[in-house]
Amino acid sequence: MYSISEKKPEKALLVGVCTSSQERWHELDRLEELQKLAEAAGANVFEKILQIRPSYDPAYLIGKGKAFEIQNICEQFGIDVVIFDQDLSPSQVRNLEQIIKCKIIDRTELILDIFAQHAETLEAKIQVELAQLLYRLPRLAGKGIDLSRLGGGIGTRGPGEKKLEVDRRKIKDRINHLKRELEEIEKTRELHYRRRREIYKVTLVGYTNSGKSSIMNLLTKSNLPVEDKPFSTLDATTRVMYQKVLPKPVVVSDTVGFIEDIPHHLIASFKATLGVAREADVLIHVIDITNEPIDKKIQTVESVLSDIGCGDKPIIKVFNKTDLVIEKNVIERLRSNYPDALFVSAKLKMGIEELKNEIIRRFQKFEELSESWKK
Repeated sequence: MYSISEKKPEKALLVGVCTSSQERWHELDRLEELQKLAEAAGANVFEKILQIRPSYDPAYLIGKGKAFEIQNICEQFGIDVVIFDQDLSPSQVRNLEQIIKCKIIDRTELILDIFAQHAETLEAKIQVELAQLLYRLPRLAGKGIDLSRLGGGIGTRGPGEKKLEVDRRKIKDRINHLKRELEEIEKTRELHYRRRREIYKVTLVGYTNSGKSSIMNLLTKSNLPVEDKPFSTLDATTRVMYQKVLPKPVVVSDTVGFIEDIPHHLIASFKATLGVAREADVLIHVIDITNEPIDKKIQTVESVLSDIGCGDKPIIKVFNKTDLVIEKNVIERLRSNYPDALFVSAKLKMGIEELKNEIIRRFQKFEELSESWKK
């Protein structure tokens, strides 16, 4: 049993693997992102390790020699948890734990843990617990697995800090129960959407921590909580945008942020919450202009939107945090690559009126098309 005190932050070692030197810079970026995720989960990151090898080792992901090297680091410096940037198979986790003698988790398990910590409403808690159990079920050996091997902390928490269920039969029953609850939530939400046909619907989407909630507050004169950490928003929040031009109200919704290699269990479990994107007339894709590589982050969001059935929605691209840009050619390059995009600073409240006007212009165009179809 690898006991870990939950009273102090866990000391974490981060590990990434890439199979060619060309991928090195991308994997280093991912390790930086993994550090932010680990810190959001409450860990203190001690060190990051990157191994370049011809292929992933089927037994350990990394080389066996590297696993022993990590074991020495963990023993020498009192590491509590080793977090891998790549997803690990159940057998890889067991093999690594046998050598390293430390709690081993992967990127997916880390993201699920952050979601569990941030889930506040009943709907968010149901969705997160379902995603965690769907991830855990195929990783149980026999009837179940004793989570005491993990101690406490990252990877063991369900929503509300409760311990995750460990019995296979009980997990299956719990999954079925949670799915039924989500189906009821989705039915209620669909009814609600049908009653809201006489409004224009806008949904903010984007990579996690891009500033969607800040822009939501400025568009709707709201005071929603804003935190500089990944996945601080899990629930779909809707507010009315103040305007006197259009004949119908404009409602703006904020929803959960996306991330590269977002766990597919989360996409499935958050189907109800992501429904606000599917029901939207226009999507606003908020992009952190400082979060490199920008094009890769944009592709990630567009890929997730396609996966959830929003690939053909009208989109307004909005580059946020322009106040943090030092080199002018960054904005010039992005203007050239994305000529229809808008550039704003939510912090300085710059460009928000232009964004409002663009939203209104889009819906005026919808009205004109609607009138022409009637003739």
